[in-house]
Order: sequence, then structure tokens, then C-alpha cells
Amino acid sequence: MTNPDEQDVTPLKSRNVTPESTVVLASLREILDSPEFTGAGRVQAFLEYVVTESLQGRGDRIRGKTIVEDVYGRSPLEGRDPVAVVRVDAGRLRRRLEKYYEGSGAKAELRINFQPGSYEPRFTDRREKAPTPAEPGPEVAPVQQGTKGRVSVGLIALLALAMIATVLFWWLAGIPGDPPGEAVHADTEATSPDPGDATARAVRNALFSNSPARLQASNLANEARGLQFPALEPKWQDAVLLMFELVIEMDGNYFAGYAGAAESKALIAITRPPGNERDRLLQEADAMASRALELGIDQSWSHSAAALVAQVKRDFKSARQQSERATSLDPADVHALNMDALISLFDGNFERAIEMARRAAEIMVPGDYFPNKSIQASAEFHLGNFSEALGLINESILEGDPISPISLGYLIAIHSRLGDANSAEEMLNLLDAAWPSFPIDALFRSLYRDPAHADELIAALRNAG
Repeated sequence: MTNPDEQDVTPLKSRNVTPESTVVLASLREILDSPEFTGAGRVQAFLEYVVTESLQGRGDRIRGKTIVEDVYGRSPLEGRDPVAVVRVDAGRLRRRLEKYYEGSGAKAELRINFQPGSYEPRFTDRREKAPTPAEPGPEVAPVQQGTKGRVSVGLIALLALAMIATVLFWWLAGIPGDPPGEAVHADTEATSPDPGDATARAVRNALFSNSPARLQASNLANEARGLQFPALEPKWQDAVLLMFELVIEMDGNYFAGYAGAAESKALIAITRPPGNERDRLLQEADAMASRALELGIDQSWSHSAAALVAQVKRDFKSARQQSERATSLDPADVHALNMDALISLFDGNFERAIEMARRAAEIMVPGDYFPNKSIQASAEFHLGNFSEALGLINESILEGDPISPISLGYLIAIHSRLGDANSAEEMLNLLDAAWPSFPIDALFRSLYRDPAHADELIAALRNAG
């Protein structure tokens, strides 16, 4: 997907001279009335505010605090970090603009985007040729995530292991620079209007100057976190766990290695029957989560990992408390939001599961790999919205979201509840072929807080044969 800032555009005349206000306002109105912005009232208000302020000559004064006060009508001191909500909405706005200029606004000559690290909008005209920008000096940049692919689990696991070997080679070689695959791109920061990205860049530069090992550990941990789904593939999780263990070897005082290892061990434990091995995995996961909290008590990932471990241990109260802490510490942590949606689903709080999954979907970017729509579909099933659930889960499959025995089990149950016995039986055969003799009934009973929710699914599966 191409970002407007990356297209062949140039600012109109000068960055200090805006085009005629009527032209900008007409373009703004087309955006606000477009299908891409339908139903996004807060994002619409956000965009209208920053464009109006810019046309009034106050664009350089726009800050998160001013948006909180002028758009949301709240005090910056009110609630849980309302300025963080602004950062989330800035990301949502950027993605909706990208979709707009790829869709109904594809032929728009005037385009609205943002200056890097700023909420101030920029107006560009696609008709003018932009000069070739000078190459910036080398600096540390984040790993560029690839586009979501549709390859086999085995191939992805091999690629993950290959990446581990590559990173290990560079680490052992003692080279403090970027390993292969982490080359600097000139447009890395130019594609984002979120000041948080500029902050993250400054952090990476500081880490590189003071602790190249911590920077390497941070990069690898973030890569591994994005590979945690499909969650119920033990060999896949084994590969991801190796990556987190390498992070711990790189920097034993970095919270993320322990948080990720705790999550992977908990996910592997889910696939094990009750017994010594499962107990051992959960004990190790609990120890890893505790260490993550010691090292990163202020990090959403630490609390999200502790929440998952508590959920698998069936300590539902602790799971809910830790997950709420995670999402309040960083409302833009898409991983924590999706984990909260999963925890809410199995806790029986289906409305919250849908809300958190939708919130995560607003800020997910290409390359994020979560069973987001499957979570929504599962919650809709328990709310009795079977047609809605079927549409969501089919959409998730077509988009290449992770598939698991859970998602296929729900698909079977949905077809069964809709009275489509042939489709239910077909999906059941696919489940048996992909995961032969998988104890899906025991899995559902171990995950759900309320046995009635597991029984509801199991009854539908039995109806399908």
C-alpha cells in the first residue's frame, strides 16, 4: 500500500503558502463524505479541526493537548492519558486517508497528508513533479515489516529459524550496526504523522549510542511478537520462543524477552493436556511474566503477558486486571488490544471482546497478523448473531488471517446454528484433516470461564457429526 507522502507529489508552491481555502475545504468535504470516513465521527472531527487550524495560520501550534481540549472537549489532565487517545486517532486518520486516496479519492489532485512528527496537515498537488530528495545520513531505523502472506506454517517456521540464525551470527560477530534486513530507508519516518514515531526513533538512536545489544534485542523482540499467531501451532510457537530466548541472551535485563517468552510458553501450554508438562510450562511462563513486570512495570507488554498467563491458569480475575492495565498504559498497543479481546472472549464479556477487536482493527497496519475478525465472529456467535459471525469469519479467511482449531470449530458451530448441515460437515472434515484427533472439546472447556459457553459450542459441533 502506498502512502500519499511516498507518491510523486510536491507541496503547493511553498510549505509556507497554502492553496486557496475554498479548494482545500472542498477537498476536505469530499474526504469527510467519502465511504472511507463513514461512521468515523471522531476521526472526521480530528481532520476538520487540524485543516481549519492550518488554514487560519495556526497549524504549527497544533498539539495533542489542544486537540484533547478543542476536539474532544476534555482537559489534558482528565482520565487516563487522553493525549494517548489523540495518538491513536492520528494513526486511524492516517490509515483512512491512505484508503481514501487508494479508493474513492484516487483521482484527487489536491491531497491532504501530514508533516513527519506533527499534527499539522500538508497540502500537496500531484500535478507538480517533486525534486529528488537528498539522501539523508545513516541512522538507526526500525525493521520494515513485510506484507501479510499466505504461506505454509512449516515454511514460516523455517524462515523464522533462518532469521534467528542470521541475527545470532551478527550478534556473535560483535558488529554493532544493523543486521541484514534492517537497512535504513530514506522515507521511514516521512510516512507517519504520529509524533510517537519520532519519539521511538529518538529512543532507537539513544539505544544504539549506549547499548547496541539492547537495540538488537528490541528489534528482534518486536519481530517475534508479530509472529505469535497462529497461536495453537506448537512447532510455530517453539520457533517464536527461540527468538525470545535469544532476546534474553542478548540483554538479560530487557523486559520484552521475558514478556514474549511468557506468552509463547503459555500458548504452548494451551495445546498440552493436563499433566506435568503443562504444569511445568505454566510455572515457567509465570516466572517469565513476573520477571517482565520487574523489569518493565510501566510497559503494556509486561502486563499483557501476565494477563495471558493468568488466563491459561484460569485465574480470570488477575487476567482481567492485568489486561486492563496493559490497554490503559498504551491504548495504541495493537498486540495488547488483541490479547484483551481474546481474554474478554473467554471470560464471557463478548461486547468488550468486539469493542477491543474493533479498536485494534482501526490501528492495525499491513503486516499485522492477528485473528482479529475471528475474535469478533466468535463473540457474535455467543450473542446469537450467527449471520454476522459467518460474514466476519469468512472475511478473515479470505484476508489471510491466522486459522486455528478454534476458528474452524466456530465456523462449524455457526453453520450448524444456521441450519446448513452440509457446510458444517464439510468444515468438520477440514478440521479433522488439518488437526487429526484434536481434542477441541477439551480445549473449549479449558479456555472458557463459564462452562455453558463451551457447552454451547460443543453441542453445535456434535450436531455437525
